[in-house]
Amino acid sequence: MALYYFSNTPHATRADGTKVNTVAHYEYICREGSYANMKGREEDLVFSRSGNMPDWAAHAGQFWQTAEEKRQANGRAYREIRLALQEELSLADNIALVEEFLDKTGIGKRHAFSYAVHDKTAAFDKDHRNIHVHIMFCEKTIEVDRSLGPDMYFKHYYLDQQGHPCAGYRADRYYQSVQGTRAMRKLWADMVNARFKAAGMEISVSEKSLQAQRDDLIEQGRHDEAALLDRIPAPHLGDAYRNPKTLEKIREREREIESQCDDPTCTADEMDETDQPESVAEQKIVMFATDAVLRKVIAEIRREQERIRREEIREREALIAESLDEQAAEELEAQPVTVTAADVYDALLEKKEAFAQKEARYLAEYKQLQKQMVAKDNMWPMAIEKVIGKGYWNTVRQHKRLEEQIQPVADEYYKLARDRNVNEELRTQYAQLIRRKQAAEADIQRYKGEIQANREAIEKVVAEFKQTNEQVLAQGKKIYRQVMMARKQKKLFAGKAEELKKNVPMDHLYYCDSLHNVVLRSSQIEGRKAVKDCHICAHKGRAYAVIDDLKLEPGKIERAGAVMVGDTMNKGQARLYMVTVQPSDHLQGFDITDVEKTDGKVRMYGIRQNEAVMEPGGKAARNVHLKRHAEFTDKLNHMLQKAVDDTKARYHAWWDDSDPHQKKNEAERVEEEMYKGWSL
Repeated sequence: MALYYFSNTPHATRADGTKVNTVAHYEYICREGSYANMKGREEDLVFSRSGNMPDWAAHAGQFWQTAEEKRQANGRAYREIRLALQEELSLADNIALVEEFLDKTGIGKRHAFSYAVHDKTAAFDKDHRNIHVHIMFCEKTIEVDRSLGPDMYFKHYYLDQQGHPCAGYRADRYYQSVQGTRAMRKLWADMVNARFKAAGMEISVSEKSLQAQRDDLIEQGRHDEAALLDRIPAPHLGDAYRNPKTLEKIREREREIESQCDDPTCTADEMDETDQPESVAEQKIVMFATDAVLRKVIAEIRREQERIRREEIREREALIAESLDEQAAEELEAQPVTVTAADVYDALLEKKEAFAQKEARYLAEYKQLQKQMVAKDNMWPMAIEKVIGKGYWNTVRQHKRLEEQIQPVADEYYKLARDRNVNEELRTQYAQLIRRKQAAEADIQRYKGEIQANREAIEKVVAEFKQTNEQVLAQGKKIYRQVMMARKQKKLFAGKAEELKKNVPMDHLYYCDSLHNVVLRSSQIEGRKAVKDCHICAHKGRAYAVIDDLKLEPGKIERAGAVMVGDTMNKGQARLYMVTVQPSDHLQGFDITDVEKTDGKVRMYGIRQNEAVMEPGGKAARNVHLKRHAEFTDKLNHMLQKAVDDTKARYHAWWDDSDPHQKKNEAERVEEEMYKGWSL
């Protein structure tokens, strides 16, 4: 649990009032020298570091040894700050806190220091860790431009007649002052709390006393929390708790208090009663044990309060999410479902690409199947090889190679013989080739006899090859038909898409349900941005929504496109107005000084509904989105089917007239009929 402890003490003293040895204290906190392997205690050193050591000190121990040798009998060589670290944080985070503390207090910049982090099981609560840091530092302030050796470093500081510093470094009195201690105490609490907040933990520590914290809570009206701090602070036992007998007394007293707390018949007065007067030490033990038990109870109460608070937050968040979900569903339900020429065009291209992939897949399958066919001329040789092995055809190929080798040798041999020249090497080569050829011919004759003997088996294998070919051929024809069908469909959809692109604007509406005939604040500009989300400003009693991004500069006017709220829409398109705006102190940040009506149009629907992506939302919003998507897909598929089924390739549009009772003259009806269809 979050714990605050801050101790700022000068050079430690023994019971007799003498100063402890500086280097011995350094070795103790850093577990070096004679303290490197202490027996009978848990190893607790987890990290140590020294900094700002002078060049003449080979290591920190040498520096502190020199500091001890140079200090006066009643002087101090170091000051120690002890801080409680937080078990809720990682070791790296706690070390980062220590480093930040050194930096912000100036110790890490201007003073020689050593610190050690200890982490061990808490003496009075095995479920928690006692993690803390010892920081010992020399109060002499290092001067960067004045490097001093060991003989001068620790001498008193003073100025010469010219006002220049001489002798040793000046000791900083800030760290021994009450103001400095208070500032460091608050700094440490603020740093720890900032680290808790960064880690997403809703816990904190305070440098204030229990009474001061309680008074602050009462002032804020947080009486329940203040009641948890209404207790006597535990005394600091110092090194006494290390005595095993003292430890056992504390634990025994804790058990006694806990048992009394569990007994509903035991009153507070009875808990405070004792049979005999207690010594001061025993009273401290009782107070310490009582505080330990109270802190456990308070921690349990706070955990329960935190659980209840988190549960209430989850319930509120669920209600808010449900309300936002219903609102999002209503807004989505109010938006029209449209199918544009761009939607149809994209769907045609998707179909074309799908059939292209299907064609490629079938074609690859067809080519793979072709490899399984056995050529008619290869059936008999392959059957022979399957029945009697590869020896026959290997021998035939060998015989053919020998004939090719013999021919040039024979020509050369007979040419020399006609000239009565004898070449023994050539004659030997020729004779060897002839013998090898004769041996191959003998093997061939033997194989032929074997073939004749197995003729029936070979013919059976040939029949199997023919049967396999027939099956592969039938399967190949079926796959090839699928290849041609996919190719035909690919060309069909590609042609339809090309014709649509040439003849129809991409923003042409083929289907629309519940598209309003006037511009509303909920209307969607090009299906992406609601009118209410634009900058809306009034001019001469009319409200205009600026649809362009404004980059207003003081004293300069700018022209931008806008739509008028309440303006009539024609086939899902509103009139475009050009407004002149100038910066002002109004809430919108500008005033409209002039409005110009143009012939331009602004689409109040998306050109491509298929691009709409379902944003994360609640169940109601998702259901509405799925319903709208199903309606869009149904209409789109119907149009695609009409495109490929209708021999005239005519698309028909469905338009939900916002005012079916409006009277139309003949010209308007003709124009509407032209609008409702297009031909490829």
